[in-house]
Amino acid sequence: MTTAKPPGHTRLRDLPAAFWWLWTAQLVVWIGRFVVPYMTIYLTTAVGMSAGQAGLVVAAYGVGVVASSLTGGVLADRVGRRKVLLGSELLSVVVLVAIPLVEGPLLIAALLTVYGLFNGAAGPVIHTMVGDLVAPQHRRTAFNYNYWAVNLGYAIGPLAAGFMAEHSFSLLFWCQAALVLVSACVVAAKVPETRLHVPDAVTSGHLQAPAGAVGRGDGLLSVLGDRVFMTFAAVMFVYSCVYVQSTTTLPLVMAEQGHPSSHFGVLLTLNGLLLCLLQLPTARLFNRWSRDLVIVLAIGVTAVGVGMQAAASTLAMYLVTVAVWTLGEMGSHPQATSLTADLADPRRRGRYQGVYGLTHSLAMAVGPVAGGFVLDAFGSRVLWLGAAAVGVVVAVLLAATAHSRQRRVAEVAAADAAGRAAQVVPGSAPPTAAAEPAHT
Repeated sequence: MTTAKPPGHTRLRDLPAAFWWLWTAQLVVWIGRFVVPYMTIYLTTAVGMSAGQAGLVVAAYGVGVVASSLTGGVLADRVGRRKVLLGSELLSVVVLVAIPLVEGPLLIAALLTVYGLFNGAAGPVIHTMVGDLVAPQHRRTAFNYNYWAVNLGYAIGPLAAGFMAEHSFSLLFWCQAALVLVSACVVAAKVPETRLHVPDAVTSGHLQAPAGAVGRGDGLLSVLGDRVFMTFAAVMFVYSCVYVQSTTTLPLVMAEQGHPSSHFGVLLTLNGLLLCLLQLPTARLFNRWSRDLVIVLAIGVTAVGVGMQAAASTLAMYLVTVAVWTLGEMGSHPQATSLTADLADPRRRGRYQGVYGLTHSLAMAVGPVAGGFVLDAFGSRVLWLGAAAVGVVVAVLLAATAHSRQRRVAEVAAADAAGRAAQVVPGSAPPTAAAEPAHT
């Protein structure tokens, strides 16, 4: 694997003001992420559904998220990032307010599914806007801060949600709606439209990579035909299927070993604390290295942590394994998202982020099913060692394809600079900064 020179240190003032307002809006949303963690409890306790019915409703919500991951990115390219983000948040507010006011399992299930459609569109749009606002050489830092906001908010939110749920489940929906509305107000007041309106002739001359379809044709098919990006997305889908085992199949294994459910809660708390405390310090270290190298090593570390779970039986042993794969999470997820932004044709950045978001949504659906099958058929030892082996294969594949991604990133950086020089987005980095070469 070849390694390109890493970028220099990014200071906070290198990131535009609009990025920080977008960061603030996302932090507010994730602090108010009350409904999803308590959805199953709400459906079985407050609505009166059986566990099986609640499972179907949660699955329907997930289908909505999967569908909107892709459509959100497509719409962001077609009608504008800001419009889609505001529409997603404001429509989510309406649905969240309405759910506690209606009666009947079918109607509540339908509204939760609609909520999944609106809610799932925001993620790819926000990633697209970060890619628009921040110059290529500063994107790694920007996406690390973005990932930190998500984890910081998710660490704070469930604490408040637990207290609210003890008094009234309706408070969960209404308080989340209020915070989403605050986020939408921040975006409306402080975040400009970030989509560039640049003629194809300005950027297409820089995007001539023979290994893909960047710069050729239009629409979603041009993204699906980009072999460099789609290879990366497919490999990261497999990695996500491995990663999700530690949050979906692991509690089943621990229960079989006689652990109370509170022990898994302790592991999730450790994961959240480590992400909140170490995400930014490790990001400063990782930014000194090649991005492709960081991703490969991080996935290798994740594989080691997952494999160690084959020998774990006590809470102390599990705490060690969680610490290991959490370190891998810190290096893989934000780096991969920033790489997606740098691989994307600037004219279709929303579509690229939508497809990449779709890989994670699908992994959340496929991974638990595959893991459950292996666990039932072969046992936990085979599950963890097999998942670790798959993780190692993923790391090897990413190392083997790194050169093609680095070549693509350089081409896209030139096209990005040309687009910014042709039309500067309000609140974004100036053309002189964006024109510096990107590094992977």
